[in-house]
Amino acid sequence: MKKRIKILLTFDYELPLGGIVKDYAHSLFDPTSKLLQLAEEIGVPIVLFADILSYTKFREWNVDEYTDQFSRQLNLAYSLGHDVQLHLHPHWLKMEYKSNQFVPSNKFSLSEFYNESYPNNIEGIITSGIKELTSLLYQNGGDYRCIAYRAGGYNLAPNTTEILEALYKNGIRYDSSIARGYYFVSDDSVVDFRNIPKTSNWYLPFNGDLSLANKSSNAIFEIPIATKPKGVFEIPTTFKLKKYAYRKVENRGKMIHSNSSVKKKDKIKQLLSSRMLTVDNHTYSIEYLMKILDYNVKKFKNEDEIVLSLIGHPKSMGNYHFEMLSAFVQSSKKKYGDEIVFVTFRDLYNENHHQMNS
Repeated sequence: MKKRIKILLTFDYELPLGGIVKDYAHSLFDPTSKLLQLAEEIGVPIVLFADILSYTKFREWNVDEYTDQFSRQLNLAYSLGHDVQLHLHPHWLKMEYKSNQFVPSNKFSLSEFYNESYPNNIEGIITSGIKELTSLLYQNGGDYRCIAYRAGGYNLAPNTTEILEALYKNGIRYDSSIARGYYFVSDDSVVDFRNIPKTSNWYLPFNGDLSLANKSSNAIFEIPIATKPKGVFEIPTTFKLKKYAYRKVENRGKMIHSNSSVKKKDKIKQLLSSRMLTVDNHTYSIEYLMKILDYNVKKFKNEDEIVLSLIGHPKSMGNYHFEMLSAFVQSSKKKYGDEIVFVTFRDLYNENHHQMNS
């Protein structure tokens, strides 16, 4: 039997976290419409990781311009056979709304809510987020199931045990927050995935040590964002950024991260961080995306199955990025033929339950 390479085309469905430039359509809904149209044209399903706490907060602020489009677009995507799953940026809970603009909070990760009382602690935020997303998508025949998670800012740590236990308790069975070899530090966040299990996929341990795999399958299954170690000639340079500047998407908003307090040694470590399989980076080429995929297929050639994610953000995508996504799908199918398939989390969940019941 041929190896099955299963790829999830995942996109974090979120606004620019530091503020928008024009309006919500420009920042999120218009590029997502183009993404859905492209997915239809090339015949692949996608996964939208919905930043549901933004919806909760805008509803509290009575901003129908955002909430109506958010609900309508996600329900449309799901009705077309795509997947919608949980993405949490908890800083929304501490945001303010002034002069028709949202004002960012620096309480960026779930761990910063650890000492809050329920329902404002980690378990409460996860529980309410899942309930909100399920309620939002219930109109699709009532068959929606929230089963997968991506941490906002990839922040599965600290307080990993509390996060994973709350996710599993609320029905989450898949995670796609980890990117092998990725290292990132800002004034508000630390992400370090340089020491994780060496298999293509694994179950996350409830003891909080992300370097270990859970020996039990009664846990959350990790589907990492595919990566490749960065070579010395792949380090971003001013020349490269200028050379490919014409590919950049127009400015749609502000970043939330700053690095004024980040130490020089951590900045150097970030330069050497692995590179993700993403369509966000305008310095990438289709050849480089295929190089990342090929690296993972070769690295895990002795495993029966490889399940991995590509990541993107509609807010960061323009014409070049859409072209790159289309070319990646076509090139992957051409090279790997019947070995490769593009799936969603609900596909994996249904397949797993079918096998268990057969």
